[in-house]
Amino acid sequence: MAQADHDFNTVKPDIPPLPAAEANRSSAHRPGIWRQRNMPRKIPTGYYVYTISVDDVVRYIGKGKGLRLYSHMKEVRHRLNRNFKLRSIGSRFQQNLTRAVISGAKVVEQVLVDELTEKAAYKLEYEKLREYVYAGKRDQLWNVIPASIQTPSEQQAFIASLKRNLNSRDKWIRYLSGRTLASFEGAGNSGRGLHLRNQRPRGASPPAGAPAGTPLSRQ
Repeated sequence: MAQADHDFNTVKPDIPPLPAAEANRSSAHRPGIWRQRNMPRKIPTGYYVYTISVDDVVRYIGKGKGLRLYSHMKEVRHRLNRNFKLRSIGSRFQQNLTRAVISGAKVVEQVLVDELTEKAAYKLEYEKLREYVYAGKRDQLWNVIPASIQTPSEQQAFIASLKRNLNSRDKWIRYLSGRTLASFEGAGNSGRGLHLRNQRPRGASPPAGAPAGTPLSRQ
C-alpha cells in the first residue's frame, strides 16, 4: 500500500530517545535482536495481512506475500551490524522499531489472515487500519495512514482547511486544494453536506505549466 501522508523526517518517534553514545555506537551486542533471529518462522500461504507488536502493543499493520512480514526486522538486523544514527533513518516505522529493539523490547510478527488474493489482502489491511483509527488509536500505529482514512471529525477539519486554502494567495495551494475537494466529491463524500458540484473554487484551473499530479494531501 502506498505510504505518502506524513513527512517521515519531521515526525518525532514516540519512544524515549537513547543517549547519543548508545544511538550511534556499533551494535553487535545490543539486546533484543538476536532473540528474534532464532525464532522459528512460518511462511504464510498466498497473500496475507499481519501485525507487528512491540511489547504487546500493535504498532504496525501490513499486507504481503512470502517473507514480507519478516523483512522489517531483517532490515533492523542489518542496520544493527554497522554504525548508524537513528536520526538518519528515513522511515518513522523503522526508526521506532530500531529504537525499540535497541531498548530490548519484545517484537512479535503475527499473521492475522493468510490464503488471500492480493485484492482481498489490500482490502483487509485498509479495514484494519480504519478500525484502529476509528477506535482512537491512530497515534498508536507507526504506519503511514492513508489520507482517505479519517474519522468524521478529522474529515470535517480537513475539508474546512481545504476550503480556507481556496482563498490563499498561492495559486498552487488554491489549485491543489480545489482538486482535493473535488476528489472528496467524487468519492461520495458530498452526501455529508459537502455540495461542490456546482461550485468552481477560486483558482480551480491549473496554473500555467502545471504538471499532472495527485490531489493535495493533508498538511
